[in-house]
Amino acid sequence: MTTTTVFWCEDSLYGILTGVYEAWDSRLGHDRVRLKTDEQDSLELFCDYRQVKTDASKAEKVLGTIRERLGEEAFEAVCYAAACEDSGRADAIYRMVVLGLHMKNGQQVVNCLQNPCVSLVMRLRTKAWHEAHRYMGFVRFEELENGVLYAQIEPVCAVLPLLAPHFAERFRQEHWVIHDKKRGLMAVHPRGTLWVLADAGDLNPACLERRSGREREFQELWKSFCKAIAIEERRNPRCQQGLLPLRFRDCMTEFQETV
Repeated sequence: MTTTTVFWCEDSLYGILTGVYEAWDSRLGHDRVRLKTDEQDSLELFCDYRQVKTDASKAEKVLGTIRERLGEEAFEAVCYAAACEDSGRADAIYRMVVLGLHMKNGQQVVNCLQNPCVSLVMRLRTKAWHEAHRYMGFVRFEELENGVLYAQIEPVCAVLPLLAPHFAERFRQEHWVIHDKKRGLMAVHPRGTLWVLADAGDLNPACLERRSGREREFQELWKSFCKAIAIEERRNPRCQQGLLPLRFRDCMTEFQETV
């Protein structure tokens, strides 16, 4: 009986890509390996399990190969798909990479939607893209006493690494932090330098409670502006929820009763 080797990866982009590297490098045969990230999943009979330790250098090599051989669209699709919570995404990413590398023109792999793995990756890519795109407009920064701009988010998908470059480009001369409360991560951007991901456990709760002297004033002005531009007679809560779902509002200034 053929034994399947399951590579158990960390539930992150670099964790999955390290798994892709290890599975390919194992030379066991693509049909005899599988990638998984769900640690809560039950073990299966006739499977050999290997724990994959995340290695940034190996993940970067895989990313470089994807970008060079499969193209920018496949590169983006893999990054966005890895941000979604789906138990099958790690193996689907591996199968898509394998398929693309065996094609004469690897950049056409994103069009192979008849392949279930490619189809799943592209669906997850769309889901994560929509989540990230919404947060690019829904993130609300507050100025802390020390001058740092601080924002909280609770995304369904792990889009923090996808959001950070957007704000790093626009707020280059600001100290800012975006805190993913759901995953305990934060993107930290010191003024004029590169942003980094860090453990949110390092945040000082007492510091986060101290806003700058003018923060309350600006928050009240923003709420007054949102109220002033609203037309009461044209209120349509159902339509509004389609554009701005309720799950985003806890972290948005204009929907908070108190500052």
